[in-house]
Amino acid sequence: MWPKTREVERELRQMKRQTRIIMVLVTLVMAVPALGGVVDTKHNFTSPTASPNAYFFGTRQVCVFCHAVHNASTTYSPLWNHETNGATPYTMYTSDTMDMVQSASPHEGSLICLSCHDGTIAVNSLNNVPGPEGAGNYGAPGGSGLDASGRLTSSSHAFVGTDLRDDHPVGILYDANRDPAFHPKTGSSASYPDKLLDQGLYVECNSCHNPHDNTYTNFLTESNASSALCLRCHIQ
Repeated sequence: MWPKTREVERELRQMKRQTRIIMVLVTLVMAVPALGGVVDTKHNFTSPTASPNAYFFGTRQVCVFCHAVHNASTTYSPLWNHETNGATPYTMYTSDTMDMVQSASPHEGSLICLSCHDGTIAVNSLNNVPGPEGAGNYGAPGGSGLDASGRLTSSSHAFVGTDLRDDHPVGILYDANRDPAFHPKTGSSASYPDKLLDQGLYVECNSCHNPHDNTYTNFLTESNASSALCLRCHIQ
């Protein structure tokens, strides 16, 4: 009888350990915030449900509007697949109080966004069109936010245009030494405000926006409750 009793005790101890492990894993999973994804956002141009104002018929590949696995653009990264507008003239933001140096035009972190949002290029104008179509535009446009060619219209909430004077400045070489109203850089890409700077130097669209995740609405990189995101750079 004793051997069987010891065996049962061992099994009970093992079950308790497994239960503790499961409880820890469940706790960790519950502690991780729910993250959004492109499929459920307005950047899913294959879905009239996710993107009712800008979508394309007969298209099922979600990522293709920005990325290509093969034959991607060598000008922009990562694996960029959308027609770009590097030669488009933009009217940059101006202000008498701006002390930091601004470039004559936006950099990659903004241009990849503006390739759709400035309204000069169709959202479905791709460098490498996959699937059976093989060439030309990828799907026919639908929704009130696009014109017949697939370009964003000025009536769309997502329309930025080429006049950037009424938008947060981009192409800014971040340098708190020029303006004490900003937090100084730390030299660490994992810390603020460096974490928000494009290529470690510039303020661009992707400093505040993450096109893959709309958890915080407006595709913000993090919550802006009480202007928290703004205050990562600006000193109140």
